[in-house]
Amino acid sequence: MSIVRLRYAHSDPLFYHSGLNPIWASNNESIKLLLEGRASVGFTPLTYTAQNCDLLYVVPRFAIFSDGPVISARLFRGSGTGYAAVSDTSVNAMALKKLLGINFEVVDDPYTALKRFGAVLVIGDDALRMVDAGYQHVADVGELWRERVGLPLVYAVMVVTRNYREQDLDRVINGIEDSLTAFEKDPGSVIQYTANRLGVSRELIRQYFSAIRYRVDDRVISGINEELRLFNINNCLRYLTIN
Repeated sequence: MSIVRLRYAHSDPLFYHSGLNPIWASNNESIKLLLEGRASVGFTPLTYTAQNCDLLYVVPRFAIFSDGPVISARLFRGSGTGYAAVSDTSVNAMALKKLLGINFEVVDDPYTALKRFGAVLVIGDDALRMVDAGYQHVADVGELWRERVGLPLVYAVMVVTRNYREQDLDRVINGIEDSLTAFEKDPGSVIQYTANRLGVSRELIRQYFSAIRYRVDDRVISGINEELRLFNINNCLRYLTIN
């Protein structure tokens, strides 16, 4: 069973100790890998999952979400006019559009965009590098969402395609559980790995991993429901029953 992990730092604790060999993918690539049959299980943005709910089951064990400031999704202050967002974001762009009433021009290079626009929404590893380098921001998406909505902001959920094999899914779930448990017991090796991979400080990654959450409970499900309602996306998600 081929597995998709999102390429950003937030996924390192999920897979570092897992013994799995996932395909690394951007947000936009992740859903394509699953829909095209090149993978059967993995993590995809909540927005894309809901838009393809007839083809995917949600595995309500793990997700990638925040419940307050997230650090890796920020609207950074630029020196031009107007707003831009990097091309690999859907959840965070929709969140800011809903909360602040702004629209974005899509860009690929956030550093160049900061010279053209008044503010640029940057996510993932580039956002962490900007924070580490001292770039100023207008808003942290996770922080703003918590203040305005009061629930977790769910970025990605774990999904399987309809033709999944139960024993393969169990192996993936167990691998991720083992990885998270090892990380929670001693996060130092993952913090060092991620800091080195991104070229940022260990302290920033320590703070970041404290902001990211993974285990799904009823409050996270409530967050998913409210998020899709506010985004005006039909909530037709089908949750897989797991032991």
